Amino acid sequence: MANTSLRATRHERRILVSVAVLAALVFVMDVLLPLGVASGVLHVGVVLIALRSTSDRMVIGTAVACSLLTLLDMPLSPGPGHTEWWKVIVNRGLSLFVIWVTAILGRQRNRAAESQRRHLSELAHLGRVKTAECLAGALAHELNQPLTAVALQAEVARQRLVGRNDSGELDDALREIAEQSLRASNIVRSLRNLVRRTESERQPVDLRELLDETLRLMEPAAQQAHVELRSQSVPQPLLVQVDRVQIEQVLLNLLQNAVEALSLSAADQRLVTITMNPTSPREVRVEVSDSGQGIAPELTQRLFDPFCSSKSHGLGLGLAISQSIIEAHGGRLWLMSGEESISQKSSNPGTTFAFTLPVAS
Repeated sequence: MANTSLRATRHERRILVSVAVLAALVFVMDVLLPLGVASGVLHVGVVLIALRSTSDRMVIGTAVACSLLTLLDMPLSPGPGHTEWWKVIVNRGLSLFVIWVTAILGRQRNRAAESQRRHLSELAHLGRVKTAECLAGALAHELNQPLTAVALQAEVARQRLVGRNDSGELDDALREIAEQSLRASNIVRSLRNLVRRTESERQPVDLRELLDETLRLMEPAAQQAHVELRSQSVPQPLLVQVDRVQIEQVLLNLLQNAVEALSLSAADQRLVTITMNPTSPREVRVEVSDSGQGIAPELTQRLFDPFCSSKSHGLGLGLAISQSIIEAHGGRLWLMSGEESISQKSSNPGTTFAFTLPVAS
């Protein structure tokens, strides 16, 4: 944490020094040249350097300083030369206009980039929480039964020792086994309750808009992997009552899996198609299809089990978490066959995952 803060401070300091040096050079050049030369426009480069900073104060301060230097040049310059004064004033006005337009638009771009970084951080945090929930649920399910069995058998052994003269120490040991087994079971249960999913905040969301936002987040990774993302939907809004961030996490997970599945395919055959259509007045179905080699038959039956993964570097929790999110919203998530899929042709092996969501009433 300290090293990160130190690096950020050094970065801001380097930007400040660069801004000061470049602003001074532009000002000196502006003073030496006649007023008829619109050299003040070069202050835009100073503002662009300031936009590399995360501080809005530095950007606005740089724009104010450049504006003042542009105006201060007028009494210090050797004169307008062969240019009329009205043109000089217009040049200065244009310089100020360009400086402030650059500063304002640059700030908006920086804020949009920061908002996207925060959004991705929220999605990553949600993924970690869901992973913890899945792990806790699996641990509770797998450990509670043997712990309960240990406690039960210890109690049975204690009952069989009743009436024996030498049963004191053994009885104490068995009682300790039973108590500690129950204590461990309670710890696991409390861990599960701690990360158990609570009722999330749900609101009507246009599924098409949510998909567009998810595709925008996935576009850089898809371009890097040379994968084409293609979406198909009906023209009218598809309103569903969901937790926006959670459903976006499901879409992002399915798209990431599809993009990674195409790593072994030819570069000109890497296609991921997302289709969404209402299957009834009360339900919307979303399909995510890739043009890859498909999933091994031995994995299809265990695909949604925790820790089952076809990737060497995967934990095998993404699909299990996604399924729990969709089911909590009243829908279902499954692996489709080629005959079921709307978007996948039979000549293309690929893989298609589909999920349904109830339409917002």
